[in-house]
Amino acid sequence: MAHAPSFPESFETPSAGLLALRACDDIDSLRVVQRAYACLEKLIGPQHASDTEEFGPDRTELCALVGLVNEALERSIGATDITVQSLRAALDGGAAPATSKRPV
Repeated sequence: MAHAPSFPESFETPSAGLLALRACDDIDSLRVVQRAYACLEKLIGPQHASDTEEFGPDRTELCALVGLVNEALERSIGATDITVQSLRAALDGGAAPATSKRPV
């Protein structure tokens, strides 16, 4: 599924270039989760009547799947938010990044 969130490996302030690369990785993670949502959309709304006979998840299974995808999406958004805030701080001359108000 989505890769692990990218956080600085050390206590040193990462360069703007490194933060930009991490932001790109974080966006790639968001794209993976978006594809999972697109898959869910196809599962929930089959195109042909015969599709429902071949694949019939129950409500509990779909809830569990949607829950996992939502958790992955929240982690990816949190990681992207932290990376972009760090990038902004680095570009502004090293000011400390604001903490994210979203759960990670």
